[in-house]
Amino acid sequence: MKLHIAYDHPIPINAFEWTPATYRQPPHMHASLEIGLCLTGKGYFFFGNKQYAANPGDLFLVNNEERHIAQSAPDDPSRYLFVNFDPALLLAEEPGLLLPFSYRSTHFCNHIMGGSPLAKQLTPWVLAIAEELREKSPGYLAMAKSALIQLCGRLLRHYGGLLTDKERHHMVHSVRQAQSLAALVEHRYHEPVSLGELADELGLSISRVSRAFLETTGYRFSEYVSLLRVQAAKRELAGTDKAVADIAFECGFQSLPTFYRVFKETVGLSPVRYRQSIGVTKMSKK
Repeated sequence: MKLHIAYDHPIPINAFEWTPATYRQPPHMHASLEIGLCLTGKGYFFFGNKQYAANPGDLFLVNNEERHIAQSAPDDPSRYLFVNFDPALLLAEEPGLLLPFSYRSTHFCNHIMGGSPLAKQLTPWVLAIAEELREKSPGYLAMAKSALIQLCGRLLRHYGGLLTDKERHHMVHSVRQAQSLAALVEHRYHEPVSLGELADELGLSISRVSRAFLETTGYRFSEYVSLLRVQAAKRELAGTDKAVADIAFECGFQSLPTFYRVFKETVGLSPVRYRQSIGVTKMSKK
């Protein structure tokens, strides 16, 4: 089951508390990346065929490819603080920050044991993100984003230090290629664009640049192009009274049915309903 994640803030970061059921529910996955901190209680966390015991202070890394679910112990139900975020947020800053979630290292583990040196480094940043989003003090969006960058930077340094020279070389090349591709897409998403065309500009094969981008970001090329177009459309829907059709074509969509379908799959609402949900009443009915 693939869940749709709706973000409650102008930046795509959420923080929420959750208590898993005491029985094993069907696993799910989602496009967002996630970090879970076990606050209290005990239980288990399942990732595909992997199973980890969960205790207070434990952290769990959730990428956008693995099916996962947590389960509480019946006699001592666990409670988690989760931070989830859109990987595109970090891609725009530094693609390497996504690597702890996406690269295929034999050293990677979803579970970070509570009380470990790494857990002690990460936990304050998880709590800081949640506090900023909860309190909404002046500058909270920048502070929450900064805390997320700090958290992912520490993850990168930890896992990067465990890599072999071969893995590190592969990782650096993948990041550079993904960053180059992302930069081109961000300048050209509003026009028809193909992976083959951009790969030629970078002097790389389609298969190589596609694999590097997926390994680094968790996104396929077409998914990332659609994401940028939807984000641009959201800005236009919120900040202008342009007709929906005009916004769709200006943001790079080639047909209205495609725009409506991709927008609703990504946002969870149609473009018109999204506009209404944020209080914009002066709008076209088209």
